[in-house]
Amino acid sequence: MKNIILAILALLVAQHCAVYAQETKELNELVVIAGKKKHKKLLGTGMRISSGAASFTPDKTGYEVGSIIKTKHPFEIEEIRFNVLSNSIEGAILGVEIYSIENGFTKRLPNPLLTEIPNGKKQDICIVPERRIILEPGEYFVAIRFVDCSENSKRNCSQEKKNYKELEKMQFPLYIKNSYIRNGCNEELEKCRINIGLKVKGIEYK
Repeated sequence: MKNIILAILALLVAQHCAVYAQETKELNELVVIAGKKKHKKLLGTGMRISSGAASFTPDKTGYEVGSIIKTKHPFEIEEIRFNVLSNSIEGAILGVEIYSIENGFTKRLPNPLLTEIPNGKKQDICIVPERRIILEPGEYFVAIRFVDCSENSKRNCSQEKKNYKELEKMQFPLYIKNSYIRNGCNEELEKCRINIGLKVKGIEYK
């Protein structure tokens, strides 16, 4: 009987430790920010170029273009929005990347925020993060990356590359404002004078 009681006590202690460890792990992810908060939009658009458009084609996997945003106070991202003028690429997937650019380009996300873009004309795309993203005061580059598309679109692109008008493509409105651009995942980000009018909405803490 004594051995049975000791075994039960040992089991209860082990379960308690496991529960405590799980609660501790969850608490470690908790972020508390003191002070007032207000909803705010961080705009990275600039001046719209009339009839101007930036394009992704199926052979541009890894291409990045975005907007520069600045935060004076801690900022929690609630949604990221941008417009697509048209899309004829099958299975097109875009991803949002966030870089801190004050001391070189440092990624702030373990993985890009992915969204599939349906075929069609003008669309308002809204990406809502599944987990909290809090930016400390500073300057950031929020980029839209062309992640992937269907193999059929890639094959058609290689066959029709000489005739640009017939290529499947995704088009974005074009704005004049300093930003960065990259022609592939293995290329360096380069400063440029255009962006695609990306907007970031969230909560500012003061």
